[in-house]
Amino acid sequence: MKLLKKHLKETDKVVQITGYRNLDIGNSKEFVKKIREKLPQKTWIQFFDPSVIATWQHLFFAIVNAELSFKNGRNISKSIEMETLLYASAQHQINKAIKKIGIKTDSSDIAIVIVANEEEQIDEALLIISRCLEKKPDESVIEFSDKKHENISKVFDISKKEIKAILKDDNIRNAIRDIVLERMALLSTRS
Repeated sequence: MKLLKKHLKETDKVVQITGYRNLDIGNSKEFVKKIREKLPQKTWIQFFDPSVIATWQHLFFAIVNAELSFKNGRNISKSIEMETLLYASAQHQINKAIKKIGIKTDSSDIAIVIVANEEEQIDEALLIISRCLEKKPDESVIEFSDKKHENISKVFDISKKEIKAILKDDNIRNAIRDIVLERMALLSTRS
């Protein structure tokens, strides 16, 4: 599977969205710190619980919003990584965002976003992470599955009535994804 790499036109950065399976996270804070310490300085990474990620678009939209909030001076947090987590969770509070979509001690799968100025920096970061985890990236963790349907609906408080209101072509996955994206878009309008 070719890994998903995108360019952010708004900030001229490169984004990699992927994941890993069957990990032994242990202490989630130490896990994140250990990986971040090994990455090149001009590269940043954020980790997510993939069971509540509604496709790669969910994470890409979070990155775009986070980058634009910093560019426009409307950021909520002090770091772009945390701003991305806040947008992806549609939360204003860091603790709630981590609880909602961050990786946990008992997580075995993770979704990640890596952002850098150049593709080579992304490739280097991905290689470092893969060596550190002793695993190959697996984008299937961010794909929307039937197992995720209930979990995402619960975490983002999406009702059956809300899904039915925007349902097109009986595609529940797209309806749920679109509702999550709408919740994220509303984050910047809340006071």
